[in-house]
Amino acid sequence: MTGPAADPLHVLYVGGMPRSGSTLTDLMLHQLPDHVGVGELFYLWRNNVAHDGLCGCGRLFSACPFWQRVGEVAYGGWSEIDPDRVARLQHQVDRSVHIPMLVSRRRPQRFDAALQEYTALLGALYRAVVEVSGCSIVVDSSKRPSLAYVLRTMPDVELQVAQVVRDPRGVAYSFGKHVQLPEGAALRGEMPRSSTRKVARRWVSVNVLIGALKSLGVPLVRIRYEDLVADPVRELSRVLAVRGLTPDESAFDFVTPAGVTLPVTHVVAGGRIRLARGAMPLRLDEAWRQEMPERSRRLVTVLTAPLRRRYGYR
Repeated sequence: MTGPAADPLHVLYVGGMPRSGSTLTDLMLHQLPDHVGVGELFYLWRNNVAHDGLCGCGRLFSACPFWQRVGEVAYGGWSEIDPDRVARLQHQVDRSVHIPMLVSRRRPQRFDAALQEYTALLGALYRAVVEVSGCSIVVDSSKRPSLAYVLRTMPDVELQVAQVVRDPRGVAYSFGKHVQLPEGAALRGEMPRSSTRKVARRWVSVNVLIGALKSLGVPLVRIRYEDLVADPVRELSRVLAVRGLTPDESAFDFVTPAGVTLPVTHVVAGGRIRLARGAMPLRLDEAWRQEMPERSRRLVTVLTAPLRRRYGYR
């Protein structure tokens, strides 16, 4: 495992609800100068180290040169890591129920010991990604609020958050659909499904927890999925501006009138488009407006009302 380094570790964390455009955001941010998108690193240990899932490059994790090199730099090889142990650490410290302890100045000794072990693993992983990629900003689109709070506890991490939000009615409609996944892309053959009521409540709680990071001093910019699709250059420029970065126009060459160009990446977990290549039209997915049952739409509208209005969804 790599030791501590004097230079700060720059992490751009994409947080928010699933089905809100986080993978699209990740793939766009990856193409900005000095950024490397790696997908939802929270699931790396389960999906890839333990079960050898597909990398975004199309290879199995065990056959991907990028990730094998990362494992060597970080830990001396993935065989040195026990994914079951990492899963236990995640259960101990990386869940929303633990956020009060993560923001507290005083933590139970057992919790703090698990947190120190977990953050040491994370620090080694992120630094290895920086070394192998040659980029200085790691884009982690894990979305989970708790991992952002874990990263905030790491003194060598300079954390920035891009909070991606989408109209909650669109999110709830997406969670109700059967969406098949390519073989090997995830542990299950289709995207997870969930009830309308549960999604609506989770949309509120997740976005409140992510948004609260700003009040704790974490630089945060909120991106609406609908705005990202309509004007990606403007929204990506807002993300860069938080770090004081103003790239020239060539930085956005991957955005064309026809949509965006998707490169080969090493995104380890996320939506289906992480395996896509080449030109992809940018079309706003609002099928929910015509196809969502009226009763479900009303339920989501009521349960998310205050926060939904704050985000500009009328």
